[in-house]
Amino acid sequence: MKTRVISGLVGIVILFLVLSQFNTWMFDAVLFVLYAIAMHEIQNAFKEGNVKITEFVLDVLGFVVFILPSYYNNVNYMLTSALFVVAFAFIVVFNFDNIKFTTIASQIAFGIYILIGFGSILRFKNLLPYNTYGWDGAFLLVCTAAVAWGGDVFAYFSGYFFGKHKLAPTLSPKKTIEGAIGGIVGSVCLTWLILWSYSLLKPILENSQLTHSFDFKHIIAIGIITAFGSIVGMVGDLFASAVKRQVGIKDYGKIMPGHGGVMDRFDSILLVAPLVSSTIGLVIANGGVFNV
Repeated sequence: MKTRVISGLVGIVILFLVLSQFNTWMFDAVLFVLYAIAMHEIQNAFKEGNVKITEFVLDVLGFVVFILPSYYNNVNYMLTSALFVVAFAFIVVFNFDNIKFTTIASQIAFGIYILIGFGSILRFKNLLPYNTYGWDGAFLLVCTAAVAWGGDVFAYFSGYFFGKHKLAPTLSPKKTIEGAIGGIVGSVCLTWLILWSYSLLKPILENSQLTHSFDFKHIIAIGIITAFGSIVGMVGDLFASAVKRQVGIKDYGKIMPGHGGVMDRFDSILLVAPLVSSTIGLVIANGGVFNV
């Protein structure tokens, strides 16, 4: 546990260093690197060594999503998607005798899942540009991380000290119902704390567009949304565990001592981020005002 805690604390420091570059190209670059590492972990997990070009094609797709828009705003994503489909067909046709289609299709599907997840994290920046919204985008990303990772941390310790009833014994034997409940409650309380802290910082922040009101109905609404997000994060965690069980591995990688690889650490947030960023997009599209 000591290694896991120390590694987690180091990870938090790195997270805030990255968030400090939220309004620069470095944030995009870090997301691309994390995506590329996650893709490499997935390729290794499926053990399909004959088509390294699959990883290369997915990395190129990630480059178009994460890096190219920083320098060229008119990226044609439809054309990019079409070229990706063509590349996938070429991989299957010209490596037919050396590959297993179901394995390649699974890699591609998981790769798109990862792309959407990390792309949704980048969407916080695109939906809430710094020049207009200041640090609001970074703040909402922190809330998303609190829902996903905060819930994971609280679930871990709740299960460690109080866990008795298995939640999903086949997929993740150590996860318990008590831990899941603790994770949900913990993520809700942590989100409330972050919202309150940000409301205190708002007077000194530039361009913040978020308004806040901590009446009872508002607090309850935030709690319900956070609880649902925490459950989604747990499903994301179990989904990644299901894949690990299918391919016969314990961890996707070893980049974080005590935690595993990028996919082991980002499994929950990759499912929560699309949900949160899409909700933000709908609010903005309908001219809504954020209440924090």
